[in-house]
Amino acid sequence: MSGRSPKLLPAREAALLALIEIEQQGAYANLAYARVVSEHRLSAPDLALTAELVYGTTRMKLALDAIAARFLSKPIAQLPPQILLILRLSLYQLHYLDGVAEFAAVNEGVQLAKKYGGQPLANLVNGVLRNYLRSERERLLPDKGGDTRAYLSVTLSHPRWLIDYLAMSWGDDKIEAFCRYNNRHHPLVVRVNTLLTDRDTLLAKLRAAGREVEPAAHAPQGLILPESGNIAAAAEFEAGELIVQGEASQLAALALDPAPDSVTLDLCAAPGGKATYLAALMENKGCLYAVDVHQHKQRLIADNARRMRTDIIRPVAADARALGAAYAACADYLLLDAPCSGLGVLSARADSRWRKSRADIDELAALSYQLLEAAAGYVKPGGRLVYSTCTVTREENINNIRRFLEACPQFSLTPLTALKPHFDAAEQPALDKGYIQLLPQKHDMEGFFIAALQKAK
Repeated sequence: MSGRSPKLLPAREAALLALIEIEQQGAYANLAYARVVSEHRLSAPDLALTAELVYGTTRMKLALDAIAARFLSKPIAQLPPQILLILRLSLYQLHYLDGVAEFAAVNEGVQLAKKYGGQPLANLVNGVLRNYLRSERERLLPDKGGDTRAYLSVTLSHPRWLIDYLAMSWGDDKIEAFCRYNNRHHPLVVRVNTLLTDRDTLLAKLRAAGREVEPAAHAPQGLILPESGNIAAAAEFEAGELIVQGEASQLAALALDPAPDSVTLDLCAAPGGKATYLAALMENKGCLYAVDVHQHKQRLIADNARRMRTDIIRPVAADARALGAAYAACADYLLLDAPCSGLGVLSARADSRWRKSRADIDELAALSYQLLEAAAGYVKPGGRLVYSTCTVTREENINNIRRFLEACPQFSLTPLTALKPHFDAAEQPALDKGYIQLLPQKHDMEGFFIAALQKAK
């Protein structure tokens, strides 16, 4: 053996390998990227470029296909799959990235096509890319002044069914703002572990270490890290002083506001971000059952609890719809962060928009309602239940709450008191009513629905 390090893999080829996994093998984008960079040797700058190319190309593929189709003599569906991916990858650089040399994007795209498809297909890729460079680029995609739905779907690269669905309750400007939010890069949000430190102390510590960091606008224990790097390698992460958790996700746990020495249930709890926040709010006193149907996710909950230095969390592997008599009327507080369509977190998951369908909304609304109905039986008289989702649909959110209130008259909406200090006057009426729909484009965080319910004594 020579003992030499493996040859560096160029960023564009690394991105192509990840895209092949995503498109041809159904892999999730983040897992495909992680696998490629773990199995190949990339330079530090190429790691960041690879991530941009993988996530950006995946996110904007509808627009990229529309651009490519302008320069092809046959339907795009007839292209060999890997050549289509090379065209998307190359066009993403040329159309959306500043600072990328056009020669490099074209030349490496052609070389990849030659390697993965042969010379005739390399010639096709070369022709498409060079014709693109000679084109009037601003005219390649539908504009806002024409077919509005085509503009929102194709130009902003969201599935047409989603645009049509949102248009039933939102105006075009609101949909456009939603789509544009989903297409932007957003900073990492973490939560401070108040069992070990406080936000001001950790903020000062991170800044002293040279990190760019700001307090979150709404979540009182949230911090924003615009340039996060590998946060899992940070000493503060390893020490349990912080955990990666979106701002709206933090607010869902804060809304429950469990007291110390209480019994709390967290349903659908994996990987444990909300559970560890609930434990901190309880000052690590009492008992917190973290329930998740997936056996293999119990370790994630336990590992996070251990790292965050809480010992009151008890992971439970079970279907939350059927916990059994042992949990009947046992909880002073219950959080149900229900399975949902995830339309409020499309910005964080590049491939998620392409995995959804209109049917998912109704199917997941039904599942969430079953969980909510079961949860009612686990709450003590006088107890508090918070229902949350990371989506923006009426079926999964307010419609489920209204249906639940009709079926379970012993429950009533109660003000989201714990959230009131963290929102301005415009949001106070909603918080007083007991539910709020957080929108990405309006609140600059995940799209979450949060409702608080009180059970009669």
